Amino acid sequence: MRILSATECISPAIERTKLVLFSPFRKGRTWKLSATAYLTTAGAICLPFPLVYLAFVPFVYKAAGTGVTVAVTTGVLLFSALFIWLFYVCSRLQFAWFDMLANRGEFVAPAWRKYGPQSLPWTNLKLALGAAITLVTAVPIVAFVRRLVPLFRSIPFPPQPGQPPSPELIHAILAIYASYGLLMLFFGFIFLIFSLLANFIVPSLALENTGLREAFRRMVELIRREPGEFTIFVLLKIGLGIAGYMGAIMVWEIVFLLATLIVGAVVLLFGFLLHLAGVPSIVLIVLGVIVGIAWYLGSMVYTLLLAIGPVFTFNDAFALYFLGGRYPMLGELLDRSTPQPQLPPGYPPPTPYQAYPPPQA
Repeated sequence: MRILSATECISPAIERTKLVLFSPFRKGRTWKLSATAYLTTAGAICLPFPLVYLAFVPFVYKAAGTGVTVAVTTGVLLFSALFIWLFYVCSRLQFAWFDMLANRGEFVAPAWRKYGPQSLPWTNLKLALGAAITLVTAVPIVAFVRRLVPLFRSIPFPPQPGQPPSPELIHAILAIYASYGLLMLFFGFIFLIFSLLANFIVPSLALENTGLREAFRRMVELIRREPGEFTIFVLLKIGLGIAGYMGAIMVWEIVFLLATLIVGAVVLLFGFLLHLAGVPSIVLIVLGVIVGIAWYLGSMVYTLLLAIGPVFTFNDAFALYFLGGRYPMLGELLDRSTPQPQLPPGYPPPTPYQAYPPPQA
């Protein structure tokens, strides 16, 4: 496979997304693969924030006593254990999804069984780094909350009739919004870093089981050798990911709204006919609520994943094609599983880059 620049990877990534998800299109198969692509994002990094709630256990003890404190602590620990277990599942699923995307696989189970040992060191490293990041960020968050609680208690609320809210209340609300915005930007940056690491670390671990040290060495050497192309790749990954996600969500919301209006009209007509037939109003209300909840949850779970699954699939395929020409073993997999994209006549010959992984010094 020839080495592709970051911009050249867009077209083959689109074709790979079509091949994996829609060739052939079967609603069950396409939804399963879209859901798999979505779940792999949960394996990017583990930030065990449920444990942060343990910092507020002293408040619970003072307010409610020993029994409630023990119950809250147990609940937090159990939820944290479930949270971490789900992270292990999704992190291993990253390897299975890489295999399926590179080989155009249709079944999750065979790919899942291949990567138990390879996924553990990478998963443990992400968990350790995520716990460290959580601890570092939790200290100022807890301190901020502990300062806000007595502040809100000292502010008269609601204000007296005819009086505007106190400046202290406005400042406190603005501080909360500003802190939340900064926190989201920080975690967005952290997610981007770990997503990029997964793009370049997982292939070496999955294909050769190189170990983390060698996988990181290869990534650092690639960045050192081609800093410009890597920068363009990162910028395109961010821009295309955001644009694709926003576009998919907008289309989904329009379609969902139109479909909801049609379904709502049919349900109302059917309910009116039942009302004429003498069915009690309370029964009709209960049936309407059940149908509404079922429609909303079913649409959210099924159609939303169908809308955003291709975006995540494209994002991962884009990274595969960028790395494929620089990593011969991965490039051969991509070549075997799908024909190379047709290049226009007179296209310049490939630039003689050094192959990836680079030789040991």
